[in-house]
Amino acid sequence: MKYALLALPLAIGLAACSGKNEPEEGTTINIDATTDKGSSVQITADGKTGNVGFKVPGFDTNIRLPKKLLDDSNFDIDGVKLYPGSTVDTVNITANDKGGKDEQTDVRIGFTSPADPAKVSDWFKDQFGKQSMKVSGDAAKLSGTTKDGEAFTIDLTKKDGKTAGMVNIHK
Repeated sequence: MKYALLALPLAIGLAACSGKNEPEEGTTINIDATTDKGSSVQITADGKTGNVGFKVPGFDTNIRLPKKLLDDSNFDIDGVKLYPGSTVDTVNITANDKGGKDEQTDVRIGFTSPADPAKVSDWFKDQFGKQSMKVSGDAAKLSGTTKDGEAFTIDLTKKDGKTAGMVNIHK
């Protein structure tokens, strides 16, 4: 649930920022959460149009934001950012705040990096090492644990001379 609520101020803060030099397609964001009282929270951002919808108890609106909200500087796992020059293509968060053992959060972040998977993988391994975090895997898939104990994987595939990646964090 905390991940879903973190995105709300980001989106509202960017609402006034709209540029004429926007990319054709930007970051697509989907947040689907359930509060501890069973209320539904939904936040969506369409990377093609820049339209953002918020549905939370007592608040339902749509606004237009810049299409490209996130890049390599906006992503961080315990001090490790995306490979330089990367862009965040999708953010999908599902959170259920039912309290206790039933609480669950899944975060999936899709990105594109301007290098091949082996180089991106080596870069991540080096960066996690600098943060004293163990990560294992190869050019196709890395896995590790955040400093908070949350397991994560990073899947990497070659696409048009670049790397398409997916970070999965499950709590």
